[in-house]
Amino acid sequence: MNDRLRLAVIPLDPVAAYERAGYADRFWMGLNPKGIFSEVFVVTSEGDRARESAGFHLIPVSTHNVEKTLRSIAPDVIRGLGGFGPPKLACLARQSSAPVVISVHDSKPANIQGFIRYADSVWCVSQAVKDAVMSRGVHRSRVRVLPNWVELAAFHRLTDPEVIRTHASRFPRGRFILHVGRRAKQKNLDTVIRALALLPVDYHLVLVGAGDRLPYERLSYELGVSNRCFWFDSVPNTDLPLWYSWCDCFCVPSRWEGFGIVFIEAAACQTPIVTSNIAPMNEFLKHRKSALLLDDYESPAATATAIREICEAVSLRDTVAAGAREVALQFSRESVQELEAQLYYEVLSSGRRSIPRRLNIGLWRAQEALDWRMRRILRLFTTNRG
Repeated sequence: MNDRLRLAVIPLDPVAAYERAGYADRFWMGLNPKGIFSEVFVVTSEGDRARESAGFHLIPVSTHNVEKTLRSIAPDVIRGLGGFGPPKLACLARQSSAPVVISVHDSKPANIQGFIRYADSVWCVSQAVKDAVMSRGVHRSRVRVLPNWVELAAFHRLTDPEVIRTHASRFPRGRFILHVGRRAKQKNLDTVIRALALLPVDYHLVLVGAGDRLPYERLSYELGVSNRCFWFDSVPNTDLPLWYSWCDCFCVPSRWEGFGIVFIEAAACQTPIVTSNIAPMNEFLKHRKSALLLDDYESPAATATAIREICEAVSLRDTVAAGAREVALQFSRESVQELEAQLYYEVLSSGRRSIPRRLNIGLWRAQEALDWRMRRILRLFTTNRG
């Protein structure tokens, strides 16, 4: 096998979006597991800035130039990060010999498009996502589970009282619930705010995440808890261990998940966790052993009861905190990236696609090209008529 391997990556979002969310370091750290690639090229949207650093090449291009760019790179592997949107270009603009890998992070069927059937390998962050991917027609022989990872050297419980006290001085006295996640229906933030209204007045809610704040702020005003809510659009990833260590509990009762990184980050910091009793969380978190898992995660009353119990029952907190750290150890960056490197070697040694599969992929690409031309003609016709 060639010992100078090249990887081309097409992310779901511009790299600038990862930077705004405070996850840029994690993004770059995860691109080249075990250093198996001599060069990594991130082919991203024109909104990004071209740059080169430590073997990473960020190349902003228009959609129509992706195939030409990949041809010039001549990668050994092409990887799309996500089951919809821009990663589709990894399958469409593929080179004849380079295997295409698609990573899928969401278990919601609407966020998994049919193009993943044309990838050579689909890597899923959990069994829940794997099941969703196979329901979209991907044969199980091409599906692998590759979970998210946590940097255990960075994510651990901070115990320096002065550091915790300095952070706590930013807020009023009381107990604090931490919610880290996008302001979106998936993260069930509305139920957590409603639960806050049922808790004693010394309970507060800290909300970290991007998205439209207005409907949630309006809800907090309607419920009379706006003065107990604290909003942050983002926190640098390097600062999150302090936030996890400081809070009294971490509560994200998601309506669906692929594999939320925040859960294993919180677990690594031995933060008492309250979340939904759904896959994938219940694939690795166990009720009353490493978290409190809510069956009725749409119920503000049930959510409030779980939050209060985990915050006030000392023996339960100690049990769950210890169990959470044990869970996080399973997802260390070293072990997950070792698995990821093995999966890369697997696709590199998989050999040529069968003739029927090459024909199937070719027909799909031809149909996609025809559909694109027809849409373009329709737009031109509509514009001219207007």
